[in-house]
Amino acid sequence: MRKRNGFSLVELMVSSIIFSLVFLGLVSVFVAASKHITHTRERMTSAQLGKFFLDPLQVDVRYDTWDQAGNDLVVGSWSGATQVINNRSFFETHDISAVSGTDLRRVTSTISWNE
Repeated sequence: MRKRNGFSLVELMVSSIIFSLVFLGLVSVFVAASKHITHTRERMTSAQLGKFFLDPLQVDVRYDTWDQAGNDLVVGSWSGATQVINNRSFFETHDISAVSGTDLRRVTSTISWNE
């Protein structure tokens, strides 16, 4: 009987199917990781934008202008600016409320974007 070198057709088919399954699994892991990185980057951007939008409000923390109409810390809800970063629009709104029993204000800032 003659010794055969190489692989049979069945062995090649089985190995190519196994290789394809492993490759598709690796591609799906890469795609999921890419989406996670993008989402994390957008969350970090929104945190920085929140600081960017809240910083100007610190200027209005003055006793002599506390309750005047030109002060940005008047109680109410406000829509802030829209920032476009990396072709993504970030929207800012903030809600200013009075803290009961004190002369303080509570500012809640919300940054949203479409994924």
